[in-house]
Amino acid sequence: MQGIESKAKGALAGIAIGDALGATLEFMTRDEILHKYGIHKEIIGGGYWQLAPGEVTDDTDMTIAVAKGIIAKPNNPLDQIAHYFTEWVNTEPKDIGNICRLVLTEGIKRGIKKEEDWLEIAEYAHKLSGGRSGGNGSLMRTIPVVLAYFSDKEKMFEIAYRQSALTHYDHLVGKCVISYCDIVRDILLGGNIKDVILKNIKNSPFKLDINLALGHINTSGYVAHTLEAALNCAYQTESFEQALLMAVNLGGDTDTIGAVTGGIAGASYGLENIPLRWLDKLIIKNEILFLADQLLSINSKH
Repeated sequence: MQGIESKAKGALAGIAIGDALGATLEFMTRDEILHKYGIHKEIIGGGYWQLAPGEVTDDTDMTIAVAKGIIAKPNNPLDQIAHYFTEWVNTEPKDIGNICRLVLTEGIKRGIKKEEDWLEIAEYAHKLSGGRSGGNGSLMRTIPVVLAYFSDKEKMFEIAYRQSALTHYDHLVGKCVISYCDIVRDILLGGNIKDVILKNIKNSPFKLDINLALGHINTSGYVAHTLEAALNCAYQTESFEQALLMAVNLGGDTDTIGAVTGGIAGASYGLENIPLRWLDKLIIKNEILFLADQLLSINSKH
């Protein structure tokens, strides 16, 4: 069994690898991927966003922002997390989800700093979008919360829900984020990936089928679809590589499905079982591994 450090680093690296691997295929259908690549297996960049090989998108960028916010102020990191979100948006990233863009650009325009003000803007964005704030943009970035607070389950749930609510008003999103964190925490603490998923889906905020055929897995950006897709990929495979290849080749929102799957699979199989051809390709590899160490050290202080 891998040590917790390997699992933590595997989880954070898994997000970035799933993102970098999947971003090449974003917005393509499963059939289009099959026609162009056969099975897409390598981190090559390109795609809709014209990425460099090993470059990541908003999935990893926002994960890093959450990590930095937690490290800056572990006891109550929400204002700091929001600060790093706005700092990132000001770099004019290539890829940013619709709700995150709406909330963060409005927050920057108003010059707000406090969590309660962000919550108000998240509700405003929810209404402005016709109630469509149920996307996966806070699910993809939540693993740093698990790494920092796994020794205090209630605090982990609280911070996970609050970081989600900064941008996503839809309460189902917060529930899915909590469910995901619970799964990753149990795996981090030594649980078998399949046993943990089976146990967790009984308490899921929506009905989950983890034995879906490839053609029946929904790959939209809706949070429930992304969580279900990732759990199918993690449950139906036997290695990190298998899980990631299944995830990104589904088509649709491939970078986020890859990132969310990578977080679970990385926590389960550990850093040493991530293919080096992927890990070494990551442009932000060293930063990711350093942040994992810093987040883990927060647990030891509680």
